Amino acid sequence: NVQSQLERLVAKNYYLYSSARAAYRSYLLAYASHSHKDIFDVHSLDLLEVAKSFGFSVPPKINLNVMGNKAKKQHRKGFGAGWAKQKKKNSSGHKFSASNPYGQRKADDNRQFS
Repeated sequence: NVQSQLERLVAKNYYLYSSARAAYRSYLLAYASHSHKDIFDVHSLDLLEVAKSFGFSVPPKINLNVMGNKAKKQHRKGFGAGWAKQKKKNSSGHKFSASNPYGQRKADDNRQFS
């Protein structure tokens, strides 16, 4: 059987495995970035069959960084106007500028490194 021979060959040879993995990832990214999302939905793919076409018996774990609209909105939610207020609240209070590149210290700050 050609499929089983291909899977064994890819599993044995590191360079074939890494090339197949890169090609598999590129294929999935291209599929996910297609403009017709209703037709080319990466979440509806049979990943086992796609992986077999690249010579894998089991699909490799690949981080695609593909989020749906709901996940994107939740991800962006944390970086709104409140983010600057929180950052200011947690800052050390040192002010950096061209004339003061190391930041201002309070008069009672005796720490060597701050």
